[in-house]
Amino acid sequence: MAIRRVLLAAAAALLLAAPATAQEPRGTLRAVLNGELRSLDPVWTTATQTRYHAFMVYDTLFGLDSELRVQPQMVERYEVSPDNLIYTFTLRDGLRFHDGAAVTAEDVVASWRRWALTDAAGQSINGFLSALEAVDARTFRATLKEPMGQLLFALAKPMAMPMFIMPARLIRDLTGQQQVPDATGSGPFRLLRDQWVPGSRVTYARNPDYVPRAEPASGNAGGKRVRVERVEWLTLPDPATQAAALQRNEIDFVETAPLDLVPLLRRAPGVVVRPVWPTGTQGILRLNHLNPPFDNPAIRRAIQHLVLQPDMIQAVLGDPAQGQICGALLICGSPSGSEHGAEALTSRDPAEVRIRRGREALQAAGYRGEPIIVLQPTDQVPGTAATLVFADALRRAGMNVDVQAMDWATLVTRRASREPGARGWHTFMTTGGPMGPSNAAFHIPMSAACDRAWFGWPCDEQLERLRAAWVRETDPTRARALAEDIQRRGMEITVYLPFGQFILPAAWRDSLDGLLSVPETVVFWNVAKRG
Repeated sequence: MAIRRVLLAAAAALLLAAPATAQEPRGTLRAVLNGELRSLDPVWTTATQTRYHAFMVYDTLFGLDSELRVQPQMVERYEVSPDNLIYTFTLRDGLRFHDGAAVTAEDVVASWRRWALTDAAGQSINGFLSALEAVDARTFRATLKEPMGQLLFALAKPMAMPMFIMPARLIRDLTGQQQVPDATGSGPFRLLRDQWVPGSRVTYARNPDYVPRAEPASGNAGGKRVRVERVEWLTLPDPATQAAALQRNEIDFVETAPLDLVPLLRRAPGVVVRPVWPTGTQGILRLNHLNPPFDNPAIRRAIQHLVLQPDMIQAVLGDPAQGQICGALLICGSPSGSEHGAEALTSRDPAEVRIRRGREALQAAGYRGEPIIVLQPTDQVPGTAATLVFADALRRAGMNVDVQAMDWATLVTRRASREPGARGWHTFMTTGGPMGPSNAAFHIPMSAACDRAWFGWPCDEQLERLRAAWVRETDPTRARALAEDIQRRGMEITVYLPFGQFILPAAWRDSLDGLLSVPETVVFWNVAKRG
C-alpha cells in the first residue's frame, strides 16, 4: 500500500491545474506522438497510437480515476447480486454515436463479445461468463459461473486493449482479426477522416453532441469536457525537428522529449518538461515462439544472458541511474512484482561474461547459425536504441543477426505475420506499463494461450492455469504466492523478457492548462489552450 500511496501522490502532483472557469472551446492543439497511426481498430492491434486514437473517438463503460479506483463512465448505475454472479448495468441517458444513433445495450454486447476474443482480460472473463445479454435498450446483464473479483477492473482498464463501445452494425460479423471499417464512436472527439493524411497528420474535431459526466475529469474517468475545437497529431520523426517546433510554438505537446535535448528544452522559455505519468514503463522484448530456432525453449532461455539491461538503459536514457534493472515480468514495484527465475536476466556480471554464457547456452541448446530477424522500430525512443544493443550482443554470442529497420507502424503490421524463416520475424521490442505488467491476468504479453496469445504466440497450459487461478484468488497471501509461480513459469518458457524500466519525460508549451495524468495513455479532453 505504501507503493500505491506514493504512486498516487506523484500522479496528483503531476496534474496540471485545470482552467479555473468554464470557457468556450477554442483553438487547435497540435501534438507529436510516438510513431504513426496506421490502424483505427483497438481490437485488431495493441499499437499505442491506436489506443490513443480510440480514447479520442470511443468511450468506455468504466474508467480508472487518478487514484486508480474504478468509476462508472458510460454506465449510469449497476447492481450486483448477493452471490456476486449477476451484474446488471444501465447506460447513461443521451449517449449517441457520432452519426446520431443512440448507443444501446446491443452495441455494448457486440463490443464486449468482439473485444473478449482478443484481449487477455476479455479472454479471462469468458472463462467465467455464463451469459451476456441485452435486457432492454439501456440495460444489459452479465451472468457469471463463479465470482470474479476483477470484472469491473477489466472493463475499466486503460492498458493493452481497453473495452471501447462501437456500433453493433459495424462489428457484429467481425472477428478480432478483421479491422472495423470506420471510426464512428460516441467519444468526445470525432475523427475527420477526409483530413487524415497518413504519415503527416491526423485531425480530430470536438464532438458537439458529447454529454460529459457531471463530475470533474480524473484519470480516464469523470467528465470528459473538450476545451479545444480541434486536435492535430503531427508526424515529425526527427527529434531535433520536434524540439525546434516546440520552442517556436509551432506545436504544443511532444509525447517523448528527445532525451539528448532535454537540458535544452528545460531552459527554453515557455516549455515544460515532465513525465505525464510518474512511475515509468517496462521494456518488453518479445520472441516469436513459432519461428525456429525460438520454438526451442532452451534457445529462448539462452537469450536471457544476452539482454544487457545496463547497456540498454544507458543507450536509451544516457544514464543507467535514470532507469532500473528489473527481471519482474509483473514489473518491479508492483504488488505482484517478483524476480524469481530471472537471475540470468538481471546478472551484474560484465557483458563479456554474460555473452560467453549466452554463447555456451546457445551451443548446448542446439543453435546452428539460423538467421535471426530483429525488427528495429526507428521512431520509438526506447525500442530503437535497445534493439541495437541487443542485436550487437546476439552477434557477439555467435548468432546470425539480420536487423531490419522500419517505423513502428510498419513493425505493427509485420509482427502479425506467422510466416516461418526469412518471411517472418524473430524478435522486436516495445514498452508497456506502468499498470499493464502489474496484472498477471490482463497483461496481454503474459498470455500463453497459443493462437489466442499476443504476437509471438507462446503456448503453455501450465502458465495459463496459474493465471486463471490468480484471477480467482481473493486471499492476498495466496495471490502473492501464485504471482511468484507465474513469474517462475513465465521465465521458464520465456513468455517475454523485460529489458529495464524507464521514465521518459514529455514536453509541452506552458500555454496548455488541464493536461491530465493518465496511466497507459495520453488524453486531450480537459485541456485548454491559452493564447
